[in-house]
Amino acid sequence: MISMFSGRDLAEAAGLAGAKSLAPKIAAIGAVLVLATAVILAPFGAGSNQVNAACPPGVPGGADDPPVRGSLRAVQISYAKIIDEVALKRGLPGQATLVALMTALQESQLQNLTYGDRDSVGLFQQRPSAGWGTVQEILDPVYAANAFFGGPEPPSPPGLVEIKGWETMPYTVAAQAVQVSAFPDAYARQENTARLIAEEAGVDLNRPGDPYAGSGRPPGGGSPSPGTQVGDQCGGGLVDGKPIAGKWPAEEQSVPDPTGTGGLLTPRMAAWVQAARTALQNPSMSCWDAHVWNPTSDHPKGRACDVFVGGDARKSPAQRAKGDGYANWTISTAGKTGVRYVIWYGKIWSARTGQWRAYNGGGVYNPTDATGGHYDHVHVSVY
Repeated sequence: MISMFSGRDLAEAAGLAGAKSLAPKIAAIGAVLVLATAVILAPFGAGSNQVNAACPPGVPGGADDPPVRGSLRAVQISYAKIIDEVALKRGLPGQATLVALMTALQESQLQNLTYGDRDSVGLFQQRPSAGWGTVQEILDPVYAANAFFGGPEPPSPPGLVEIKGWETMPYTVAAQAVQVSAFPDAYARQENTARLIAEEAGVDLNRPGDPYAGSGRPPGGGSPSPGTQVGDQCGGGLVDGKPIAGKWPAEEQSVPDPTGTGGLLTPRMAAWVQAARTALQNPSMSCWDAHVWNPTSDHPKGRACDVFVGGDARKSPAQRAKGDGYANWTISTAGKTGVRYVIWYGKIWSARTGQWRAYNGGGVYNPTDATGGHYDHVHVSVY
């Protein structure tokens, strides 16, 4: 295996721009606690208008928070068991339960709330007006869990098993793909709490299974264990990937750039844009660019796209986590999409080596600059 980039790698990179039977029992417990916990839960539910960065200090559910005990934790454990029973019955891996627990913790603190933002109710704060079902249906935790996991049966919003590639995404990205929240990075803060509750509930989060069970797709041969994902969802992290084997025939620019630049992309690049928009919830991106000042760039060749995170990620944990999610999804799917290299947060990943290395700008860009060092966008080039 090649352990470092060749001069060719860096030179090329320099041309870049920047069970319903349980429901009544649990509902009864929740009814007893709802008044006692309403004040505690209100700041954490979907009704909050606080902007949620990825694991900022002192945020409920973060690593430094004292664990919830007593009757409230007992109810959380009961709901965790119901969610996992649904996942088990469907043949889903433990990883699916973890994503569901992180989501329910962020949305409702794993409580079957009868209130929320606008018409949101239940464990996952699902909205009747968005097609998730009636209020009565959503307040059934078995129904709500099945709706979150998704499948060919109603309701209509896509659930987890309908999100292509969810099992290779960071957990917070997978949760956001279902929830489409205004605060897409917020779910990351709940991972540690979700794992604690799962342990207390006797849930095996490393359990294998078919990540698309119940979706109508052929079995996918199981799912990678959570340990193969990003290790630190809160602080951000980049994963390596295996070198990408196979040959990718050269393509001509023939597809109008779907990002609206007026230029043309290769079919492979255009297909990547479509896949990224679906998996990453339509991020801000731009692909073709004339690059008159640097004609060797992949942008005027229609083989590159920049995915923006909203600012200098060195100043924002939320933007850092977002970029890490974009980059990790890109390299985890590179074997299918033909991605050649990725540049993000001062590092470059090559499909030839499968590893991240420091990015020095290739003699063209200032690597300490937000754009030159790719701290404000993820660059993706395809073969």
